[in-house]
Amino acid sequence: MNNSLKTLGLLTLLALGGAAQAAAVQDHSGFGPSKVITFNAFDGLITTGEVDVGTAEIGMEVKLTSGPFAEVGANNRDLGENGLWTGFGSGPAVEGHFLASSFTGKRGELGFSFATGLSSVGAYVNQFRLAGVNNSLTLLAYDKYGNTLESFTYSVKTEWDSYDQGQFLGFKRASADIYGFGVAGNNIVLDNLTVAAPVPEPESYALLLAGLGVLGLLSRRRLKA
Repeated sequence: MNNSLKTLGLLTLLALGGAAQAAAVQDHSGFGPSKVITFNAFDGLITTGEVDVGTAEIGMEVKLTSGPFAEVGANNRDLGENGLWTGFGSGPAVEGHFLASSFTGKRGELGFSFATGLSSVGAYVNQFRLAGVNNSLTLLAYDKYGNTLESFTYSVKTEWDSYDQGQFLGFKRASADIYGFGVAGNNIVLDNLTVAAPVPEPESYALLLAGLGVLGLLSRRRLKA
């Protein structure tokens, strides 16, 4: 294959893939087709290790890895100045049981690892908050080797008398290179873990066909030469 053919093939692949840049997501819009893990299949399981929370509900292995004593399938949490999370909510933030941290240390991480790469991941989250204390959560996206792709910090503040209020936070990327997702902080609650693989846009298919057509034309010309 001559240099011009190699160059054209490379440019076609780059145009299709784009730059794999992450974007912090602070709402649920724009996720496209997705699957949601509600944790309703669990009922107060206390874990100090690794639990598959995905296979039973969405048919995809999603392993929860956390610090000591995370509760899978919790049904109530007092969040102090951020109100209450209960298992009786019917809104998008909490729908039935949820995941809650109960770390013995001051900080920890609720982490998830995925059997396949994802382009988008997020969840509704909140945490215990004291009056006058500006605590926060850190969101992290990891690659298949455990390296941090992207992270950001967010302070969730809901009313002291609110029920089942939270913030949807996560990441959306141009390629399916998210193999891990973490929420780090103290006294975390999390529900409706939402995962999505990329769906090629019509423009991507058109570009692919055009690129392949040009490559085929150049190959035929080279054979005739």
